[in-house]
Amino acid sequence: MRWNTLKGGHRTAAREDARPTSADLLNTRLVVNKRALGIAAAILLFAGLVTLQVVNTSRPHLPPAVTLPDGSTLRLESVSYGKEHFRPGVWWHPLARRLPSDWQRKLKVDTGPAMSTAEPSLGVWLGWDKTNASGMEQWDFGLVDEHGVEVPVQSRSNHGATRAGLPHSLGRVFPIFPRRSSVMTLRFYERKPGGERMLAASFQFPNPVRDKFPEWRPQPVPAVVKQGDLEITFKRLLVGVTPAGKPAGLLSGRSQRMPFGSGNFEHRPAASPPGEEAWARAEFDVKETGTPSDVWFPDGIELSDATGNKLRQNSWSSGVQGGTAHLRWRPYLWPSEAAWKIRVEFMRNHEKAVFSTNELVGVTGLALPAVDSVTELNLSTNRLGHTVRVLGLTHGKGQFSSRSHSMGGNGMRIEVDVSPELGTGRRLTIMGVRDDQGRKLDSRGAGRGGGSYAFSYEPKPDAKSLDFTLVVQEVVTAEFLVKPELFKPASAAGK
Repeated sequence: MRWNTLKGGHRTAAREDARPTSADLLNTRLVVNKRALGIAAAILLFAGLVTLQVVNTSRPHLPPAVTLPDGSTLRLESVSYGKEHFRPGVWWHPLARRLPSDWQRKLKVDTGPAMSTAEPSLGVWLGWDKTNASGMEQWDFGLVDEHGVEVPVQSRSNHGATRAGLPHSLGRVFPIFPRRSSVMTLRFYERKPGGERMLAASFQFPNPVRDKFPEWRPQPVPAVVKQGDLEITFKRLLVGVTPAGKPAGLLSGRSQRMPFGSGNFEHRPAASPPGEEAWARAEFDVKETGTPSDVWFPDGIELSDATGNKLRQNSWSSGVQGGTAHLRWRPYLWPSEAAWKIRVEFMRNHEKAVFSTNELVGVTGLALPAVDSVTELNLSTNRLGHTVRVLGLTHGKGQFSSRSHSMGGNGMRIEVDVSPELGTGRRLTIMGVRDDQGRKLDSRGAGRGGGSYAFSYEPKPDAKSLDFTLVVQEVVTAEFLVKPELFKPASAAGK
């Protein structure tokens, strides 16, 4: 020890050296050990994630690229299953998405899914060596199960992106697919201007789903459901049919809901030609107070199966004759399932039914609007607990101020708002549309979005006003657990 002499003669003691004490050394070792433990834990965590990813991720042997008719090349890059589907990229990105969010930011990981669905679905990623995906909208898709049964499918979520130096990235999500099948084949059909379809490419790959599913047992047929005075009997459910008397190519466009009683379809089913889209067809007997009825007809269907496939069909055709009703729709579920649960909605034909005044809203003498303008009415009333507001008539680009956008179309539209929304248990329809000279107008289609409706018509040039009646009615629902049958023509069945 040495002494420091200060002014005034005072002295202070100072240490010659500042050697670390044992406590200091212990603290240093603890800090080093904590860092080492943290690094080791991170390594173990990453290794565990790698193992988990390898165990939980199927690594299918993807098929080779195919050359399309236009000379371009299409390649299947990856297949996934779940609610979120990420673009194919760096191999370790799926692992890094399991790390804490701050680590993901530091590693610059693409964390957001490019496609997502409410229910677990099949995701398919493709690489196309084109600068853009023009022409992809003309493609239709079909999935084939391990038994060779093909079902037309629609993509619920789409994604397209251009990648520098890489093929154009295309993503498609299919909520309906053969979940029990060990392998499946995805087929791409190119639609020609005339409506015919041509097989452009196909890829076979293992099913990424490894779940075990229950088996549903169909109920005996005929199956009967009674709702008050109404008796609905399920007769049969056929898949792989096409409307009789119509070339299948004419049916390959995006189907739309057909008006009831439409004469566009015969009642006899016909086999779908190879390569063409197929439809499903359900048949029922309908009685009211014990008598065959043509008043009620099918107007919607929900389907599900034991593997988790669910579908609410918004495009169909239907009809009823002599108390026998049919409903035809596409796409549908897999016919290899032992049973489908179908929930069919029936409504009344307003040309044959008698409605109560609490279901009707009548409008007379509403003046036709000029080109691209509107005729406002703003008639509001309550029907079955819903406020029905008839805004009036629009033409072409005409738009009501209460609308955020035009309901579309070049002709004339009757526009209506309903609140609260009707949901699936009620319908808003229109009947008795005539001009001031008593001439009946035929519908040119209808559209809806939320609680907004538009009914399109094309009046004669000399017409000045319209009369029409809106109908708010309850639907009747019948639920069955039934076996789908793959349709076979009589000649093939007898072989």
